Amino acid sequence: MNKSKMLNAYKSVNNLKGKPQHEEENKTKTPKIYRSEYDEKLIKEYHFAKFQKNLDLLQNNQEVIALLKKEEWDEEDIKTLLASFR
Repeated sequence: MNKSKMLNAYKSVNNLKGKPQHEEENKTKTPKIYRSEYDEKLIKEYHFAKFQKNLDLLQNNQEVIALLKKEEWDEEDIKTLLASFR
């Protein structure tokens, strides 16, 4: 889920609650990125876990290891590296 979709979901939930917000309050307050500290912690842990998984996959990928040991790369090597990042 990307950040903008998540923020839009929070906005729609807030609108369903029926809390009227004054325009002056909206202008003076800086918008919160996360709804609560728990949500912030949860989202950050999720992204860190994704990072760790991707790092592990790259470090254990034999094709990437072989590419890193090569001194000169050709077009196919670059395509292989980019494909492994996806």
